[in-house]
Amino acid sequence: MFLNPRIGRQSGFGLVELMIGLLVGMIVVGAAVSLLSTTMASSNDSIKMTRLDQELRQTMTMLTRDLRRATVWDPASDVLRVSMSDPLALSGNTGNVTVISTGGNLYKIGAKAIGGTLIYTVREIGVTTVYRGTVTGYSPSNNGTYSVTLTGTWPADVTKKGITAGNWNILRPESVITTDAVPGTPGVCVLIVYDTDVNGIYEDGERFGYRYDAADKAVEIRTSAASTHTCTLGGSWENLTDENTVEILDFSVTDNSPASFASGGLTVDLREFTISIKGRLKSDHSVERTLQETVRVRNDRLS
Repeated sequence: MFLNPRIGRQSGFGLVELMIGLLVGMIVVGAAVSLLSTTMASSNDSIKMTRLDQELRQTMTMLTRDLRRATVWDPASDVLRVSMSDPLALSGNTGNVTVISTGGNLYKIGAKAIGGTLIYTVREIGVTTVYRGTVTGYSPSNNGTYSVTLTGTWPADVTKKGITAGNWNILRPESVITTDAVPGTPGVCVLIVYDTDVNGIYEDGERFGYRYDAADKAVEIRTSAASTHTCTLGGSWENLTDENTVEILDFSVTDNSPASFASGGLTVDLREFTISIKGRLKSDHSVERTLQETVRVRNDRLS
């Protein structure tokens, strides 16, 4: 009986073919591993930069928002309307006097004006003179009466003729934005105030500030303070940036406001500040970022 020699034989890869296949597979796997490693490293760098960027941008957003609305004072619009419609009567022209609106509309401003500056504008022969006094108290009687401490001596005829509508106004109680260096640090401090609850009064919880904390390498925010507190004295401060994640290397708020100009006997200050924040990741000092933004304060300062 004749047997076919092919029966029972199995075909497959030879040793050379197997080695070539393994080599090709290793090249493919190596390329895939290298690509995965590169992708993961790039993703890790992006995550780190995003984390640092978010921390710095959050701080920048809060500070620019507060600076833009610094010295907001709720009754400003009411003061303008009443001053344009109501004359005033004064009990005297020097020292402590009482001021009554003969139009009877002072009650629309009420106690919100306490701490503000009453101004009386007189224009004679092309020269404008502004007289000032501080509003120290308010009584709702007679549709509203103010107690005012006059600065210097006002014209004698204010007690006889009074002050006509449109020739007086009340300036907001506080309009200063303070910037100051923090001793021993590469940073500064900025203090601002604005009327968050629109009650016309600058309260302790409406006195905000930002400063550099050299110990934690962080930016701090002031959450409460009295009018007498400064950048380094008093007030409640807490870290705004996460000192466990980010190190702030520099924090500056530069006043680059245009020159003041005179208008109607008053000095008008346009206010502009440039903010710069430089930080890096605490876990990787090679990840570093600097943000800078220029902010125009919406409320011009009158003095």
